[in-house]
Amino acid sequence: MLKSVYEPYAAALRLKGAAKFSGAGFIARIPLAMVGLGILLFISNTTGSYAFAGFVQASFTLTAALAAVVSSRMSDRYGQRIVLIILPSIFSVTLFVFVYAVSNDFPRFWQTILAVIAGATFPSFGSFVRTRWAYLANRNERLLHSAFAWESILDELIFTIGPLVAVALAFSVSFSSPILVGAVITLGGALLLASLGGSSPPPSPRSEHKSQGTALRFGGMTPTIMVALGLGALFGTFEVAVVAFMKEAGTPRLAGLTLALWAASSMVGGLVYGSRHLSTPLPRQLAIATLVLTIVVLPLALITSPALLIAAATLSGFAIAPTLIGVFSLTQRIVPSQLLTEGLTLTNSGLAAGFALGASLSGILVDRIGTSYAFGLGSLGAALALAASLFAQNRWSAAIDSRRDDPALTVPVPLNQEPIPGPAPGAFRPERDAK
Repeated sequence: MLKSVYEPYAAALRLKGAAKFSGAGFIARIPLAMVGLGILLFISNTTGSYAFAGFVQASFTLTAALAAVVSSRMSDRYGQRIVLIILPSIFSVTLFVFVYAVSNDFPRFWQTILAVIAGATFPSFGSFVRTRWAYLANRNERLLHSAFAWESILDELIFTIGPLVAVALAFSVSFSSPILVGAVITLGGALLLASLGGSSPPPSPRSEHKSQGTALRFGGMTPTIMVALGLGALFGTFEVAVVAFMKEAGTPRLAGLTLALWAASSMVGGLVYGSRHLSTPLPRQLAIATLVLTIVVLPLALITSPALLIAAATLSGFAIAPTLIGVFSLTQRIVPSQLLTEGLTLTNSGLAAGFALGASLSGILVDRIGTSYAFGLGSLGAALALAASLFAQNRWSAAIDSRRDDPALTVPVPLNQEPIPGPAPGAFRPERDAK
């Protein structure tokens, strides 16, 4: 049985050069879970303001998500190598300047601008690596499915290890060290990936699908983005609230453990859920998943001890990945193949916008009212996702029915899109949505 689990991944990694570029991509995106949290820890402990810390973290995260669309298009047009050399170099230098600016009490405007520049120059390493997998697999669906699942496992591993490393560095070395170490790791991983040119697809001409219009015009995309917005608000709120809660409780080092266990349980939930062949229609699955998630995060606002928070976070984490798998899989079903990248980007931008909103507002709530209200804000985000999923059932079903013959539905979706943690292995196949 164990062999049947690992053999598909082993087969994918045996492709020429696959293990090397997958490893390089893993190294390059480890700082995903370090820099954002590092900014929160650094600024909140330097200035004492969670509101400003959350705002800067949100600025970095949202800019990274939006700019990833541009850098991905640049890589398609000009090749990955030039992007992987230039952007991470600017990113790393900017983070060092950012740390200097905060440490020397530069005006907050310039601190924010530097965080925005850093976010804008952080490439979507996950997309770059998945593009290489697609190029290497040469339309072998079985290998490609295993490869994307493998990368999603690595994404979850990143968000399990990253918070632990960031908190350990912050309290053992300095509050700026997670940011600086992340900058160095990113640059090293990016240059290593750039050196592996044999696995990189050649530059392609500019796409010509203007006649298709925008992915937003397809039925069901708007509520899908609203679900993503609510989930993103939950994620952004949770990270700020956990850091503030553990600091108030006198156990700041436990913040990293809590966030790591949250991501780890999400990975387990995704592995189990992604391996199931369910007959329940996908829209209904998403509604059930968001309902479960809304219920399990409600107690967070009532918790008063670190031990209980760790336990509750671990429990609620199991519901995250199934919800996110549903959101990205629905996007795959709703938009045509020519607009799939745009559709996935819109969904991921909804997550990023929600994350930024949640991080900013929860920082204000922590400063002015308390952490329990910040956790409550996260519950509202989950409730928004639930309401949108219930409202859109008929629209999603109609949209899926109209596209059942599209060959793009047999292509696995690169589920985990930076900078939001969560989506786990397993893309839905059409036969799983049998009526």
